[in-house]
Amino acid sequence: MAMRKEYGGMGFRNLYGFNLAILGKQGWKLATNHDTIVSRVFKAKYFPRGNFIDAKLGHNPSFIWRSIHDSQVVVKGGLRWRIGDGQKIRVGKDPWIRNQDGDYVFGLMQQDVENMKVAELIDNNTGPWKRDLLNLYFNQHVINLILSIPILKNIGEDKCAWRFTSHGEYTVKSGYHYIMERLVDNSDLRVSSNWMKIWNMKIPQKVKVFLWRAARGCLPTRERLLSRGVQSTNRCVHCEGSYENDWHIFFECHKVEEVWVAAGLWNFIKDKLKTADGFVDLFFQLFNRLAQENLHMFAMTMWCIWKRRNEKLWNDVDTRPEVSVRLARESLYQWQQVRLKQTCMGNVSDSGNNTVITQNNNTNVTRWRKPALGEVKCNVDAAIFKDQRCYDVGMCLRGGNSEFIAAKTDWFQGIPQPQEA
Repeated sequence: MAMRKEYGGMGFRNLYGFNLAILGKQGWKLATNHDTIVSRVFKAKYFPRGNFIDAKLGHNPSFIWRSIHDSQVVVKGGLRWRIGDGQKIRVGKDPWIRNQDGDYVFGLMQQDVENMKVAELIDNNTGPWKRDLLNLYFNQHVINLILSIPILKNIGEDKCAWRFTSHGEYTVKSGYHYIMERLVDNSDLRVSSNWMKIWNMKIPQKVKVFLWRAARGCLPTRERLLSRGVQSTNRCVHCEGSYENDWHIFFECHKVEEVWVAAGLWNFIKDKLKTADGFVDLFFQLFNRLAQENLHMFAMTMWCIWKRRNEKLWNDVDTRPEVSVRLARESLYQWQQVRLKQTCMGNVSDSGNNTVITQNNNTNVTRWRKPALGEVKCNVDAAIFKDQRCYDVGMCLRGGNSEFIAAKTDWFQGIPQPQEA
């Protein structure tokens, strides 16, 4: 769950990585801002003759210093020097070149130049770099990297920059991404698939989470419960003739086939059943090939199939296929209408301390309309009383001039689906 969404996770923060990223903020301040009281206190006690990047943990360190020192590897990994006059940058010990494999100089021709300042390589008279010294100290690959660095005159002193942001300042977000990508080994947890297509869909969030659970094998099917030691039968809730796993619940059971037929998607699905290598493979095949409109209906229908299965399991209610499909369509439509209403609400503008909210008067509101002359309109509503295991239905007839004609109420035994009632 702590993996990034594009790698098959849910995007929750890894507590270790996030804590280290927050500590990295303090470490960055110690490395770049030397004038604060905190920086001076820590420097005087733990690195009086150096800097934070090279500081050792020391003997009997405080808990605060021990924690901040853990972030040293983060700061060191993202630190890059911006060359000004070159007086602060050591050639062989500081990151200052632009290289995808690392910003430190490698392949030095002579070891005694590690502590040399970059200022000694800059030619302030004839050109940006002293070519003779570059040829003497570095190999050709490093020379090409150095020559690609522009040198501007009168730019001031050297400055530290964080290379994972465009503005050069450390942020907890960029630090966290660096930690999770470079420092924490989570390659065995990554699942490569088109996960972002799920999270980018315009459907209810609960349906997205359900689809993620289905694709990651997290749904509590009976076969999965048995494999984890939960005492349960392994038979399908509907047909009771096959093992209940993901494949059977959503595609194989003849009761589910009726739902897909009612949704108008079965002809497309059945062509993929023979070639798919398991449930997850079929799931992503359909996701990648269905058109946008059918994709939304496919997602909502899967959610309703699982809801239908749970109704049968826990309430012993057999929901008709057309009712499940209508629930899928109405749930999607109602969600889209709410989103549309939110979009039409207007803009919120902040002026000083006063917040002004403007509303769009064209917001769609459903209102009762009288029928045309010569016609009769019948309005119907229902209420379900689960405790009494019954439901009540009411109806009202009105004419073309909104005149009352007749009304009736009645109650029945049973607990139908709200869509049926």
